[in-house]
Amino acid sequence: MGSGDERRLREVVTEVTAQAGYDLEELVVRSAGRRSVVRVVIDGDAGVTLDAAAEVSRAISQRLDDSGTNDPTGSAPYTLEVTSPGIGRPLTLPRHFRRARTRLVSLVTVDGRAVTGHVLSSTDDAVQLVVSGRKGVSQVEVALIDVARAKVEVEFSPPSAAVLALLGIEPTLEPDADGGDLEEDGDLEDGDLEDGDLEEQDELEDGELEHEGELEAEAGSPAPAGAAKIRVSPDSTGEVPR
Repeated sequence: MGSGDERRLREVVTEVTAQAGYDLEELVVRSAGRRSVVRVVIDGDAGVTLDAAAEVSRAISQRLDDSGTNDPTGSAPYTLEVTSPGIGRPLTLPRHFRRARTRLVSLVTVDGRAVTGHVLSSTDDAVQLVVSGRKGVSQVEVALIDVARAKVEVEFSPPSAAVLALLGIEPTLEPDADGGDLEEDGDLEDGDLEDGDLEEQDELEDGELEHEGELEAEAGSPAPAGAAKIRVSPDSTGEVPR
């Protein structure tokens, strides 16, 4: 694809994406054998759902088909991929920091200073981070003009209660080891065993033992001839081939 075709393709994709209420973050065209792969990355303030990505993909494909001989992709087959930014994406614009609110980000300033913290707020000129350190939790403001590079980081553990409080997030209560709330000793909920229930449980277990031999015989029997083997395939990736 020539530079002129790629420019027209970007114009079409940008227009369709904007009409759907999203920003075009990245457009990459690469060769994959006899076909091309057109990868479109979009984003919005509320994120991008799978259904929304599919709708944008269909709209872009329809617009390119309607271009006829002016189709910037030419006559060669291509695969269109529409997705949203993933973890580790670079943050280069004010809207990137705005959409990363409460997320853990790491940045390096132009003078080489490294800062890691959760995004508290951002403007067109600066980002406010909640930073955890040896001296506790503090707020650090960094001017965007001083940011050399920044990206969203993966969090392997939840933030501390102090960080959550500054971010305005309610802490999530962890369930007990049994997966439920702790009950007071001696309290019986519906379904708890009484003394009489223990006797009924013993009777059921005795009855189950009588059929144990039958179950083993059935488990060891060969499958009937001609039994179908079912293979479950993964869902489609959402790519729209043409």
